[in-house]
Order: sequence, then structure tokens, then C-alpha cells
Amino acid sequence: MHRYAPSARPQRRFHAPRLVSRPIAVPRAVTRARLPVVRRAVFEPALLPLPPAEFQPDPYVDYGRMLTEEGGILIAYKDLDLRLRHTVWRVIAWSCFTGSEGWFLRDHSPVQSSWINLACFVIVALVNWLIVRKPVELYRQIEIRPDCLILEGAEVFWRRFMESGWPSFKPDQEGNQVLCGIYGTRYVEYLTARRFDEFDRMPKVFAAHMQDAMRQLWTTTHM
Repeated sequence: MHRYAPSARPQRRFHAPRLVSRPIAVPRAVTRARLPVVRRAVFEPALLPLPPAEFQPDPYVDYGRMLTEEGGILIAYKDLDLRLRHTVWRVIAWSCFTGSEGWFLRDHSPVQSSWINLACFVIVALVNWLIVRKPVELYRQIEIRPDCLILEGAEVFWRRFMESGWPSFKPDQEGNQVLCGIYGTRYVEYLTARRFDEFDRMPKVFAAHMQDAMRQLWTTTHM
């Protein structure tokens, strides 16, 4: 038989934990130096004040062009009224005012010198003439329709009677534009677009717009 020799059991040793002191946290005050603020000057170009958006000067002085309900093109412009009755009115007005002032200078003038009174009469007559000699201005209108041409809303010229060709503009000696042509069997001057001064180009602009309107409306009708 086998013998078992008794052996001593291993003994466990218990070690007591060693106390270790915790490190003491020392509070530290951290101070940061303030960085200098860099300010950069931004260059802004000086902007000129713009005009209001709603203000736009109109280059067409005393001139207008619009469409009508009848399918036509209406052009309105300023013209001079050179009829004889205005000339007669000027002469009558100048005679009345100058005659009354001449009567006052002759019979009731406080100045006894006849030469001074005569000089005053000449000056007064000249001033009165400058006042009444200004021409009368009025607005005229012409409408181009697919079948006719209407002046001042009253005179109608039908397209079918312009068999020899459309009306055309011709310059006169004063630089005005005269719209003329053959209507039926007659040579007709429809209107005259007069300029007010040497820089006025309204007659040429008016002629260009008239020709464009006739080309747009009458070419389609003719075809």
C-alpha cells in the first residue's frame, strides 16, 4: 500500500494596507495677459448721392407717343399757331396799349420836356411789341390707324385713296418738316412740324416716328 505523507498546508499571510497620504492640490491663480486689440481702419470710398429712383428726366420735351383703343398710334407735339387771326390780335392789342400810354404822356405827363416824353413813348411802344409778338403755342396730334390718318381728331384721310404712295416728309427752307403727298388726285400738305430753335430736333424725331408707324400698320394692312 502506498503511504501518504502528510504535508503542511501553505499558510496565507495577510498584509495590512499601507496608508499613503493624498497629494494636496494647491490652487493656482492663472492670469492671462490681455492681448492688444488690433483695429484696422477700413477705407470706404466716398459715394456720390444718387438721385431718387422715381426721378428720371424725360428727354422728350413737349412730345408724346401712345397707343389708342382703336389699334392706332397717336403722336402729340407742340407747334406754333401762325394763323392770321393771331397777327390781327397782336396789332390790335399793341395799338390799344401804346395809344393809351401815348395819350397819357402827351396830355398828363408830369415832365414838361417833349423830348423826354417822346423817348418814353418809343420805349413803351417797343416793350409792348416785345410782349405781344410772342407766337401762340398749342399742342397738335396725329393718329395713324390701320386704314386711315386722322389730324386733330377731325380730318380723316383714308389709306385706300393714297394710291400713289404714302405721305412723306420734306424739309423746307427754315428746317421744318412738311408731311405731304398725293391724296386721290390732289397734292396735299397734311401738316408742318416746326422747330423752336436751332437746337430743336423734334421735327426729325417726329418724322422718324411717323414713318415707323406707317410701316408697322399700313404694311400689314396692305399685305
